[in-house]
Amino acid sequence: MQRMRTGVGFYALVFVAGFLTFALHEGGHWLAAVTLGHEGYFSLNQAGARDAVGATDMLIITAAGPTLTIAQGLVALALVQARRSAAAWVFLFWAAFMRFMATVISFWNPNDEARISQHFGLGTWALPVAVTLGLSVLLVVGSRRLGLGWKTLALSWVVASAAITAVVFSGL
Repeated sequence: MQRMRTGVGFYALVFVAGFLTFALHEGGHWLAAVTLGHEGYFSLNQAGARDAVGATDMLIITAAGPTLTIAQGLVALALVQARRSAAAWVFLFWAAFMRFMATVISFWNPNDEARISQHFGLGTWALPVAVTLGLSVLLVVGSRRLGLGWKTLALSWVVASAAITAVVFSGL
Protein backbone atom coordinates (compact mmCIF):
# COMPACT_ATOMS: atom_id res chain seq x y z
CA MET A 1 0.00 0.00 0.00
CA GLN A 2 1.24 3.46 -0.87
CA ARG A 3 1.77 5.75 2.11
CA MET A 4 -0.14 9.02 2.26
CA ARG A 5 2.17 12.01 1.99
CA THR A 6 2.02 14.78 4.56
CA GLY A 7 3.52 18.24 4.53
CA VAL A 8 3.08 21.76 5.81
CA GLY A 9 -0.49 22.03 4.51
CA PHE A 10 -1.44 18.80 6.26
CA TYR A 11 -0.11 20.02 9.61
CA ALA A 12 -1.74 23.43 9.12
CA LEU A 13 -5.02 21.56 8.72
CA VAL A 14 -4.27 19.66 11.94
CA PHE A 15 -4.00 23.02 13.73
CA VAL A 16 -7.16 24.53 12.23
CA ALA A 17 -9.16 21.31 12.66
CA GLY A 18 -8.60 21.61 16.40
CA PHE A 19 -10.59 24.83 16.52
CA LEU A 20 -13.32 23.29 14.37
CA THR A 21 -13.47 20.18 16.55
CA PHE A 22 -13.75 22.27 19.71
CA ALA A 23 -16.49 24.35 18.06
CA LEU A 24 -18.43 21.22 17.07
CA HIS A 25 -18.07 19.64 20.52
CA GLU A 26 -19.02 22.77 22.46
CA GLY A 27 -21.68 23.55 19.88
CA GLY A 28 -23.29 20.24 20.78
CA HIS A 29 -23.55 21.31 24.42
CA TRP A 30 -24.95 24.70 23.41
CA LEU A 31 -27.44 23.25 20.92
CA ALA A 32 -28.74 20.74 23.46
CA ALA A 33 -29.18 23.51 26.02
CA VAL A 34 -31.15 25.81 23.73
CA THR A 35 -33.15 22.92 22.25
CA LEU A 36 -34.24 22.04 25.79
CA GLY A 37 -35.41 25.65 26.26
CA HIS A 38 -32.50 27.05 28.25
CA GLU A 39 -30.49 30.17 27.61
CA GLY A 40 -27.21 28.82 26.28
CA TYR A 41 -23.66 30.09 26.39
CA PHE A 42 -20.82 29.15 24.03
CA SER A 43 -17.07 29.46 23.83
CA LEU A 44 -14.49 27.17 22.24
CA ASN A 45 -13.65 25.70 25.64
CA GLN A 46 -17.04 25.43 27.31
CA ALA A 47 -20.72 25.68 26.56
CA GLY A 48 -24.03 24.79 28.14
CA ALA A 49 -27.03 26.31 29.88
CA ARG A 50 -26.71 29.58 31.79
CA ASP A 51 -29.52 28.76 34.18
CA ALA A 52 -29.91 25.92 36.63
CA VAL A 53 -31.19 22.76 34.95
CA GLY A 54 -32.62 19.50 36.18
CA ALA A 55 -30.64 16.27 36.25
CA THR A 56 -32.12 14.91 33.00
CA ASP A 57 -31.48 18.11 31.05
CA MET A 58 -27.96 18.30 32.48
CA LEU A 59 -27.29 14.73 31.39
CA ILE A 60 -28.50 15.48 27.85
CA ILE A 61 -26.48 18.70 27.63
CA THR A 62 -23.38 16.96 28.97
CA ALA A 63 -23.72 14.02 26.56
CA ALA A 64 -24.31 16.17 23.48
CA GLY A 65 -20.68 17.31 23.11
CA PRO A 66 -19.06 13.85 23.23
CA THR A 67 -21.85 12.47 21.04
CA LEU A 68 -20.95 14.92 18.28
CA THR A 69 -17.23 14.23 18.74
CA ILE A 70 -17.84 10.48 18.43
CA ALA A 71 -19.99 11.13 15.34
CA GLN A 72 -17.14 13.22 13.92
CA GLY A 73 -14.78 10.29 14.39
CA LEU A 74 -17.17 7.82 12.75
CA VAL A 75 -17.87 10.06 9.74
CA ALA A 76 -14.16 10.81 9.37
CA LEU A 77 -13.28 7.11 9.42
CA ALA A 78 -15.94 6.41 6.79
CA LEU A 79 -14.36 9.07 4.55
CA VAL A 80 -10.87 7.74 5.19
CA GLN A 81 -12.03 4.24 4.26
CA ALA A 82 -14.08 5.26 1.22
CA ARG A 83 -11.93 8.04 -0.23
CA ARG A 84 -8.51 7.62 1.40
CA SER A 85 -8.94 11.21 2.61
CA ALA A 86 -6.02 12.65 4.56
CA ALA A 87 -8.21 15.62 5.53
CA ALA A 88 -10.78 13.24 7.03
CA TRP A 89 -7.96 11.49 8.93
CA VAL A 90 -7.13 14.83 10.56
CA PHE A 91 -10.67 15.06 11.95
CA LEU A 92 -10.51 11.42 13.04
CA PHE A 93 -7.24 12.18 14.81
CA TRP A 94 -8.83 15.17 16.54
CA ALA A 95 -11.81 13.19 17.80
CA ALA A 96 -9.47 10.68 19.46
CA PHE A 97 -6.96 13.28 20.65
CA MET A 98 -9.60 15.59 22.16
CA ARG A 99 -11.28 12.85 24.16
CA PHE A 100 -7.91 11.44 25.28
CA MET A 101 -6.87 14.85 26.57
CA ALA A 102 -10.27 15.32 28.24
CA THR A 103 -9.78 11.96 29.95
CA VAL A 104 -6.37 13.06 31.24
CA ILE A 105 -7.88 16.30 32.54
CA SER A 106 -10.44 14.20 34.42
CA PHE A 107 -7.77 13.40 36.99
CA TRP A 108 -8.28 17.00 38.18
CA ASN A 109 -11.68 17.96 36.80
CA PRO A 110 -14.09 15.23 35.60
CA ASN A 111 -14.86 15.59 31.89
CA ASP A 112 -18.22 15.02 30.20
CA GLU A 113 -17.89 11.24 30.01
CA ALA A 114 -16.62 11.03 33.61
CA ARG A 115 -19.63 12.96 34.92
CA ILE A 116 -22.02 10.77 32.92
CA SER A 117 -20.22 7.66 34.13
CA GLN A 118 -20.54 8.84 37.73
CA HIS A 119 -24.23 9.69 37.20
CA PHE A 120 -24.98 6.10 36.16
CA GLY A 121 -22.93 4.61 38.98
CA LEU A 122 -20.21 3.28 36.69
CA GLY A 123 -17.38 4.99 38.52
CA THR A 124 -15.39 7.87 37.12
CA TRP A 125 -13.41 6.03 34.48
CA ALA A 126 -15.71 3.59 32.64
CA LEU A 127 -17.02 5.94 29.95
CA PRO A 128 -13.92 8.14 29.50
CA VAL A 129 -11.77 5.05 28.96
CA ALA A 130 -14.34 3.38 26.70
CA VAL A 131 -14.73 6.47 24.50
CA THR A 132 -10.98 7.10 24.35
CA LEU A 133 -10.20 3.48 23.50
CA GLY A 134 -12.99 3.31 20.93
CA LEU A 135 -11.85 6.45 19.13
CA SER A 136 -8.22 5.28 19.36
CA VAL A 137 -9.16 2.03 17.62
CA LEU A 138 -10.86 4.03 14.87
CA LEU A 139 -7.70 6.14 14.56
CA VAL A 140 -5.51 3.04 14.21
CA VAL A 141 -7.82 1.65 11.52
CA GLY A 142 -7.78 4.96 9.64
CA SER A 143 -4.02 5.34 10.01
CA ARG A 144 -3.43 1.87 8.60
CA ARG A 145 -5.77 2.57 5.68
CA LEU A 146 -3.64 5.58 4.74
CA GLY A 147 -0.29 4.05 5.67
CA LEU A 148 0.35 6.77 8.24
CA GLY A 149 2.91 5.87 10.88
CA TRP A 150 4.19 7.06 14.22
CA LYS A 151 6.01 10.06 12.75
CA THR A 152 2.76 11.51 11.39
CA LEU A 153 0.97 10.73 14.64
CA ALA A 154 3.74 12.32 16.73
CA LEU A 155 3.91 15.48 14.61
CA SER A 156 0.12 15.72 14.63
CA TRP A 157 0.21 15.35 18.44
CA VAL A 158 2.68 18.25 18.74
CA VAL A 159 0.62 20.49 16.45
CA ALA A 160 -2.62 19.51 18.21
CA SER A 161 -1.05 20.27 21.58
CA ALA A 162 -0.25 23.76 20.31
CA ALA A 163 -3.82 24.14 19.05
CA ILE A 164 -5.32 23.05 22.38
CA THR A 165 -3.04 25.50 24.17
CA ALA A 166 -4.23 28.25 21.81
CA VAL A 167 -7.89 27.37 22.43
CA VAL A 168 -7.53 27.21 26.22
CA PHE A 169 -5.50 30.38 26.58
CA SER A 170 -7.24 32.42 23.85
CA GLY A 171 -10.41 32.84 25.88
CA LEU A 172 -12.49 32.33 22.74
